[in-house]
Amino acid sequence: MQDNRWLSVQVVASPEVWDAVATVLIEHGCTGVELREAPPRVVGYLPEAQAERLKPLQERLNTFPQFGLPAILGFQVEPVLAQEWQHAWRRYFRSRRYGTRLRVQPSWSQRKPQPDEMTIVLDPGMAFGTGNHPTTALCLELLDAWMQPGWRVADIGTGTGILAIAAAKLGASEVVAVENDPLAVLVAQRNIQRNDVAHQVRLVEGDSWYVLQGQFDMVMCNILSGFLIQTALLVPRFIRAGGLYLVSGFIGRNAHEVRRALEGVGLKQEEVRKRRTWVAAVFRRP
Repeated sequence: MQDNRWLSVQVVASPEVWDAVATVLIEHGCTGVELREAPPRVVGYLPEAQAERLKPLQERLNTFPQFGLPAILGFQVEPVLAQEWQHAWRRYFRSRRYGTRLRVQPSWSQRKPQPDEMTIVLDPGMAFGTGNHPTTALCLELLDAWMQPGWRVADIGTGTGILAIAAAKLGASEVVAVENDPLAVLVAQRNIQRNDVAHQVRLVEGDSWYVLQGQFDMVMCNILSGFLIQTALLVPRFIRAGGLYLVSGFIGRNAHEVRRALEGVGLKQEEVRKRRTWVAAVFRRP
């Protein structure tokens, strides 16, 4: 990652408006959006050269009460170097095991994998997804439980590539990993190569469902509830009969709306897992 200067844009807000906050950050040029729990806030990264976007961004956030949404509780901007951002990861990104077979560890770890483990080695760069966040952890556990060798899999919003790599390690014949953030694409590409799964994983830079072709045995989507609800109508055409849709990125109070949207297009919920306030679920196309 180039040693460019970035701005960390931190918006303190209640979890019920995180979807809306993240949408505003992305629309105003932020990338690498993260959801943090202590205190509850959404963090995005904006190139310092685009600092003129901060004023309209904050003005947009301040309009939330006009639309019946809770007001944001805080807005803070701090300069950060990409190099400093990467060093920050090292303080809390540790080797961890998920499900019965998957282990995720940083590229700088010296830990040797156990014989029964499938190890995913990551350098997160400025992309989201290391397994530390409950949504990613839940997705890894459900993927380990439901994935079958030989499946064709899609990962929408791949971030670091962690779920796409995990699917490949678990025996997917083909994985299409979609990402619209150019920075995350660079990070994911390096991680795919680092894990020797480039022959299975095809990385596509583009807009979510709209770049997919054909049908899949499983589609994974660890994004926000608003996205899952808004794109629900697209889901059935890309999942084969009997195929699975693995979703996460939303909190418990939004789970009902996500389920209603997906059942409304004919999918059936098969399993739900929760961790703290976060939810992940598996749906099947009959």
